[in-house]
Amino acid sequence: MEDFSAIGKIFDRAGFEGRFSLSETEVYEVLKAADLNVPEYILYPAAGFNPDTAAQDAVSRLSGCKLVIKLVSSKTLHKTESGGVKIILKDTPAVAQALRAMKAAFPDAEGFMAAEFAEHSAFSLGEELMLGARSDDAFGPVITLGVGGTNAEDLTRALKEGLSPSIMPAELACNRKSWQKFLSGSWVWRYCSGSVRGGRRLAEDGEIFKWLETFTLIMKHFSDGGVSKWAVTEFEVNPLAVSNGALVALDGVLRFRAAKNNSRRLPSKKGIAGLLKPSSAAVVGVSEKKMNMARIILNNIAKAGFPKEHTYIIKAGAGEIDGVKCFASPSLLPETVDMYVVAVPSPEVPRVLAEAGDCGKVNGVVLISGGMGEKEGSEDLGRGVTAAVELARQKNPDFVLSGGNSLGIVLNEARINTLFIPEYKMAHPLGVNANMVKTAFVSQSGAFVISAESRMPWLKPAYSITVGNQQDITVADYLDTLADEEGLKVLLVYIEGFKYGDGLALADIIKRARKNGKQVVLYKAGRTVVGRKAVMGHTASIAGDYLVTKIILEAAGALVAESFDDFNDYALLACHFAGLEIKNRNTFFISNAGFEAAGMADGVKGGLCANLDDEGLKAALKKVLVDFKLDSIVDVKNPMDITPMASDGAIGEIIRKALLSPEFGGAVVAMIPLTAAMDTLPKGEGRPDDLERSFLKEAAAAAKSLKKPLVFCVASGRLYDPYCDHALALGLPVFRSADRAVKVYRKYLEYVQNF
Repeated sequence: MEDFSAIGKIFDRAGFEGRFSLSETEVYEVLKAADLNVPEYILYPAAGFNPDTAAQDAVSRLSGCKLVIKLVSSKTLHKTESGGVKIILKDTPAVAQALRAMKAAFPDAEGFMAAEFAEHSAFSLGEELMLGARSDDAFGPVITLGVGGTNAEDLTRALKEGLSPSIMPAELACNRKSWQKFLSGSWVWRYCSGSVRGGRRLAEDGEIFKWLETFTLIMKHFSDGGVSKWAVTEFEVNPLAVSNGALVALDGVLRFRAAKNNSRRLPSKKGIAGLLKPSSAAVVGVSEKKMNMARIILNNIAKAGFPKEHTYIIKAGAGEIDGVKCFASPSLLPETVDMYVVAVPSPEVPRVLAEAGDCGKVNGVVLISGGMGEKEGSEDLGRGVTAAVELARQKNPDFVLSGGNSLGIVLNEARINTLFIPEYKMAHPLGVNANMVKTAFVSQSGAFVISAESRMPWLKPAYSITVGNQQDITVADYLDTLADEEGLKVLLVYIEGFKYGDGLALADIIKRARKNGKQVVLYKAGRTVVGRKAVMGHTASIAGDYLVTKIILEAAGALVAESFDDFNDYALLACHFAGLEIKNRNTFFISNAGFEAAGMADGVKGGLCANLDDEGLKAALKKVLVDFKLDSIVDVKNPMDITPMASDGAIGEIIRKALLSPEFGGAVVAMIPLTAAMDTLPKGEGRPDDLERSFLKEAAAAAKSLKKPLVFCVASGRLYDPYCDHALALGLPVFRSADRAVKVYRKYLEYVQNF
């Protein structure tokens, strides 16, 4: 549709009356103006309403064998549950009686409506749909298709996650092909299109395409920053019934408001690039007398190896501190600074930023200071930061700010560390782990980064970036640059909320990153009302709806973690395996404990297979068992229970032969290390064990040379931490339970092979 004037007049009329929610009949007017199907209906206003006269009129004018009598009220949202909807035979006395009863039950009604009954079954899946759209600050207008009817909410909650509803940002619905993909992932449309076993097609795809495309056009026209003075905030038809092959709206809700001119000015790419690859740095807030936050940062910068001759302190009345030269003002700096770290009390921040912006010698600020917008009563300070950034850009368009409330940034290639965490509290993620791919970790929460890196000391990202409040640069802005960096294989992302338009931008960035061969592991916080309040208290973020975010970002190509443990485990696999081409999901499983072999067998489903069809491989494995005198107690099968009698030599040889076979895309190895037959403890203290004799070294080497994933599991206590550390040092991801290993590997493999 191209002419929205008729719809605009409906909004004008309601807005003039001070109403920003349309009645059901007004929603029908909107749908008719958009050339969408509604039932024949007659509206009877409450003023002068006569049930008997209305009944005669309805019976004579409306077609069909049945009529639907409805309450018209802006105060009653759930009309069916409250008795405001009746389906009756088209008989004048029966209709009159129903209207009289409804008038008595709802004396404050605004009116009553009689409509033809659209023939369909409310109890057959696929015959009642729910089509909705809503305005979202992060993603723009969002279209939803799900199960309809009076039990839509309860049924949706009862369904397995991912089945219903289907969600699409209007901005991503660019053509019929995108809608076809949307429908292919819609659980309820499978019933409507007859794609389920024993089903029959109720409506052609063209019917729903028309509704989806028209809803999208309406939402995009009546949106913030659009051409109309009105913006639709919520638009829903439920049920959208399938009647004689056509889709007909049987009820509708539409809410709107005055449109806003929302936008977000994007920070300079050059300024962001300088923060990611700085050649100079300065710190503000360093104390001469004590080891305060800024001085810890200064020392961490030096220890990371950043050139001291390009490191500066902004401090009046001091010559140098810890061997770093001081300058009274940023205007006196000998060069333009890429990374200007500010760690001063929050009341001083606007002044410090104003000086930095005015001098023209500062491109990128890392604002460590907090308490500016995320805490109740600090809104003025937050606005002061934003104003200082805007003013600075008038002089220097490349002026950007990361933070506030940032924990700092660690850049291994640039050899800089601005964390304000002392080294004795955690091993900073400095250096390179040769066994993992090049990775970037971008997080709103600094605590999330250091917690993850403390739990996973093997994790040495090229970039560890804590973004904080996103008062200028956002998580999406950083990822926009990193998505195109050659050689970078994994993006680890923690996000609490989006600035205006950032959700849609992030979806596009993730698509681009996946196209560039990168894997994206993401955790989204702020899922519930309580969770959103907690997020606001931490980073002053605008938290969006979690389900919308999850569905959209997963469709874009992110592996979305449901828990912190999931995030860490997905990161473990991605950082070790993202450089591999996993050719098939058939996996070899082996354990020396029967319960683990059985558990792994139970876990093989969905994204994993455990076939063993190669007769040559079976013979080779049988020979290994014979050679090590295990053939009388062990069978060749998958998963294989090698029993506690197996030595490292036997285990290593079986793993090597399985990995050599093209039948397997990878292997999961779970060993209970308490057996005397294996070397599972460090040499010394009178122990006969020696980790250097373990099968791990040869197995890891085989996996690396064959470029196949090998997952290792040790389900035992702290005594065997050195065993796990040894495996990690060899480049093997380690889990502490076999069922967890299989579950996470299965999910990771589904992700890799779906994109």
